[in-house]
Amino acid sequence: MGMRPVARQQLEEQYRRMVGQAQQRSAANWRHAVQVGQALGLGEPLGLYHTEVTPPLGARRVLLLLAPIPVFAGAAVLLLLWAPDAAVPILGVSPVLAGAYVVVCVVVSRRGRFTRWLYGYPGGLAEVDPGAPPRPVRWDEVTDVVDHWTSDGSESQSMWSYEGFLLTVGDGRTVTIPANYQNALDPYGPGGGFFAALLPAEVAAAFPLVRPIADLITEQAVARVVARQVEAVRAGRVVGRGDVRVTRDGIIGPKDAAAAPWAAVERIELWPGRVRVRLTSGKTRKYNNYRDGSGYAVLCRLLLALGVNASYEARG
Repeated sequence: MGMRPVARQQLEEQYRRMVGQAQQRSAANWRHAVQVGQALGLGEPLGLYHTEVTPPLGARRVLLLLAPIPVFAGAAVLLLLWAPDAAVPILGVSPVLAGAYVVVCVVVSRRGRFTRWLYGYPGGLAEVDPGAPPRPVRWDEVTDVVDHWTSDGSESQSMWSYEGFLLTVGDGRTVTIPANYQNALDPYGPGGGFFAALLPAEVAAAFPLVRPIADLITEQAVARVVARQVEAVRAGRVVGRGDVRVTRDGIIGPKDAAAAPWAAVERIELWPGRVRVRLTSGKTRKYNNYRDGSGYAVLCRLLLALGVNASYEARG
């Protein structure tokens, strides 16, 4: 049974109101993004993203936070030795003191927290911190890009957490684009994708999702890098990702004596840190990289662009 026209109209009106509210909240940043794009020659903004950044605690602040622990422990021991009757009521309120100490630690650790903005453009991106000049990265300067994963498990059964993208630029710098960047124009907030996934398809269609940061990086940076890598492989050069190397003749792993020819490859399956090369005949080749599971989504795009039957599953 389809959605009634009246119900669809109400959903669309609600969506427009939510979008308007999101645009009003980000109006000042949008104007700033336009100015930055014009000043740096990056073009008109494609998207605005933001994330909360907590600066790391310095050594001095950490020492100040830890100082009360040995002082309290030492005082408690001395009281128990010299005045046990007075120590009992004092130790009775120790849970309250511990709770107050935790609250102070949380407040101090969050001090200096600020919002970092990322402006996306046809010509690149710019990260902006309060009171600091924009840090631009032009797409044409990106020499490599990987989907970045970190290991949560052991080498025998590695589990991976998605962290975002790592961009390598021409001067050797590595620029981290964390996955927690949120689209400032998303009227649903961080849980929008999950909310839409729970709705029936016809209802969810009335709530179009805005582009996440991964789409911007994939369309602008990954596409360019993969296109250059395809040209390199077809020209006879080798493109490596972890311990796996892609050549014009086939794919080769760290312990392979020779590459598996493309004509003998039936399918290649990839996950973070794992590659399975299924051959038309013979044993499946397995390449597990438990040290670094990054970059295999980009590797899959390279294989697909070369005409290889490949798939990628973003599952740690």
